[in-house]
Amino acid sequence: MTKSLLRISAIFALTFTASQMTLSAQDEHSLVGTWDVSVTVTNCQTGALIRTVRSLQMFDRTGSVTETANTASRGISLGVWRHEHYGDQIFPASYWFFRYKPDGTFASIAKVLDTITLSPDGTEFTSTGTVDDSDQNGNPVSTGCFTHSAKRLATPAH
Repeated sequence: MTKSLLRISAIFALTFTASQMTLSAQDEHSLVGTWDVSVTVTNCQTGALIRTVRSLQMFDRTGSVTETANTASRGISLGVWRHEHYGDQIFPASYWFFRYKPDGTFASIAKVLDTITLSPDGTEFTSTGTVDDSDQNGNPVSTGCFTHSAKRLATPAH
């Protein structure tokens, strides 16, 4: 009886470990995890550089994205992402954040539309998109184009 219980426990442990390894491998082909992102924002018409920013982005299993950037002139981004074409490594995302004036008061709300392409090994991504700013009444203020270049920092623990 004790040997049978031990065998069942060992089989369960091996099955659990194998399933966790499979999940980890699947994560390599998903955005789920935390990313170090270099952002370059340009004028969409002229291509002139507007700014560069570094950010941390976190994509979770529920389809939520959270981002913070290394500048005090903007708040945390909140939004959503999904896997567009299964078999492809393309992920559309949209998120929003507040911009602030130098005195800390509200300047605008930015809406980001992003198309992310994950590398075949799942360790990097690149993306392109637009960022549209609107004032407190919803009137357009500016539009910029951007590119992202990102490296995976971590995948979730199981």
